[in-house]
Amino acid sequence: MKIITPLLLLLCITFAAKASELSQVAAIESSSLHNHSNADLVELGQWNFAIGLGYGRRTNPLYEGKDTPLYFIPSISYYDEHLFFDDGVLGYSVEITPQLSLSAITQLNTHAANFSRWHPSNFFVAQTNSLLADNKFSPSLDVIYPQTDKEISEQPINVSELADRDWALDAGIQLNYFGHNDWMLQVNLLHDVLNVYNGFNGQLRLEKAWRFSSLPPLSIKLSGTLDWHSQKLANYYYGIGVRDTQLTASHFTADNGINRTLGISANYHLSSNWRAAVSYRLTTLDSSIKQSPMVRDDHSDTFFVGATYDF
Repeated sequence: MKIITPLLLLLCITFAAKASELSQVAAIESSSLHNHSNADLVELGQWNFAIGLGYGRRTNPLYEGKDTPLYFIPSISYYDEHLFFDDGVLGYSVEITPQLSLSAITQLNTHAANFSRWHPSNFFVAQTNSLLADNKFSPSLDVIYPQTDKEISEQPINVSELADRDWALDAGIQLNYFGHNDWMLQVNLLHDVLNVYNGFNGQLRLEKAWRFSSLPPLSIKLSGTLDWHSQKLANYYYGIGVRDTQLTASHFTADNGINRTLGISANYHLSSNWRAAVSYRLTTLDSSIKQSPMVRDDHSDTFFVGATYDF
């Protein structure tokens, strides 16, 4: 992983805030377990901490990709008049109108989450590739007949057989519009600033919340997201080339596309500090990613059921 000194603090805080997750992962916990959708909901100039305890899981769509169990979910946020940090997103915001704000933000790219676990076989990729490239036969392989290029290209590839994918840090602009009756529209466009994949990604997110005055009070949030990724981003993480294997029939070039996500969450406020929380998020992968030989499923989902304590 590339390390740049001025970014160490941000990376360390982000990793601590997301230690029990993946990656990418996961904005579901910040948006569904913790109600920090904008600065009006938190006290300015003060750090806010929350801990979710319960059970959940984030599935990994890659072959041999490990699902991530979720038992402990921390949340850290800070909002000042302009500067803010919210579960891994560091930004500077300027109010254009009372309902519209423009921000410059930076955050870790979430696609690396599917590759964040270390596999011992990653260290033996070179040896495996050299056997195939030299057309040598290994007694441990159940190969009886030569395979055609088409048969080879259709074979799935385990994530443990791939070269390592680095974490990337994105930065760009974000526009938030807060409508009446608790709905929000968010648009952002980000670029890799560490020269890991040298591409762009962007999001269009619509979120609506309902707050019921029952005792205890209940809040429900529904969200939908279109997550666009450029060809360079998709090909870095999901493409297969000479870094992974010398067998050209297995090579795959990913393209730009749009992942689609639907999420729902509910918080039942038991006291001023405790909330019962349940959340679910389903991400459908674009065909540009799903067609990669390393991708097993066309979707990834995340769920969590538990209780959250706000400090």
